[in-house]
Amino acid sequence: MKKMKYQDYYSNVANKISPYQWEEGIPSNALRFDTNTLPFPPSCLPEFFKKIKNDCPINDYNDPKYSKLKYLVADCEKVEPNMISITNSGDEAIDVLAKTFFNPGDNFLVTPPSYEMFTLQCLINNGNLIESPLLDKTYDVNYKDIIEKSRSKKIKIIFLCNPNNPTGTVIKINTIEEIINKSGSIVVVDEVYREFYGKSSVQLLKKYNNLVILRSFSKFGAIAGVRVGYLISNPDLTLKFENIRLPLGVGYLSCKLAEYVLKYDKAGMRKQIEMIKLERKKLSEEFSKIGFTVLPSYANFLLVKIGKNAEKICGKLKQKGIIIRDRSKKKYLEGCVRITVKSNKENMFLIKAIKEVLNEEEKKII
Repeated sequence: MKKMKYQDYYSNVANKISPYQWEEGIPSNALRFDTNTLPFPPSCLPEFFKKIKNDCPINDYNDPKYSKLKYLVADCEKVEPNMISITNSGDEAIDVLAKTFFNPGDNFLVTPPSYEMFTLQCLINNGNLIESPLLDKTYDVNYKDIIEKSRSKKIKIIFLCNPNNPTGTVIKINTIEEIINKSGSIVVVDEVYREFYGKSSVQLLKKYNNLVILRSFSKFGAIAGVRVGYLISNPDLTLKFENIRLPLGVGYLSCKLAEYVLKYDKAGMRKQIEMIKLERKKLSEEFSKIGFTVLPSYANFLLVKIGKNAEKICGKLKQKGIIIRDRSKKKYLEGCVRITVKSNKENMFLIKAIKEVLNEEEKKII
């Protein structure tokens, strides 16, 4: 039988896209500081499993409108339910945005270094990348450049990450408003890490119809494994998102757990977030004592400048069963690593391991 040359059928996009890069070869028992997830699952999880055990019609489809979850999210965000679109994670939310707005070749703008899925999902959907890099050293947005490019390049979507991943830096709300007001583009503000900062652009939805807020349960809800996110926007845009997204993209159990977390774990969420903020300060101080440069962070991670030995140190830590996110070869992040803030016990274990690695390297030089 003649074999079909299926490679000839690949789309242009499939031929040029590289996958999102995760660390490979990680042992199952590794201590992971590379995923920006919270150290503990929701405190209500045992009760949720007891309840769902006796009420779990898993043989049937979920409510395709996610009506109950929408209502609970809207209540938390202090908006109307018709301003919420539930998605399978924040990443699907980006895909929905791209599908909603892009014709082939339409321009989108990102502010590198920022969340890489903005670029990946938009390129998959035939968008054209325009960059407005963050300013050197401070990693602040160059808002004048963003506004100028939005007009001269006819940008369809501007992606702003606040707090920004991987730097942990923030954009002032009045700066975001200026970009929304003067750009003439759809402005998407990723607020996945909002709880670790404490400020939001949601109130600007009352004034501007070109604003979309992107959110995820992965961080504030501590349920990254179930993949639930959402978009907040004006009702007309939300209706378009609802038409575009997969009708049953969020599974029954995922949806029910998200509902349960919002109803019964608000105190638990606040407690864990406050713990992370406290540990963030402690961990930053420990890295400074070692001699590393630490960027002030408003997220649940730190960007740490280790220098030319960053890759080697990451490798040595991996041998010890500890994974941190090596960004040292990335443009704009040379010599840097990103480290998730975890519990005090885990953080101190990391610090001890880094000191051991540095001592080992020092002995080799001597």
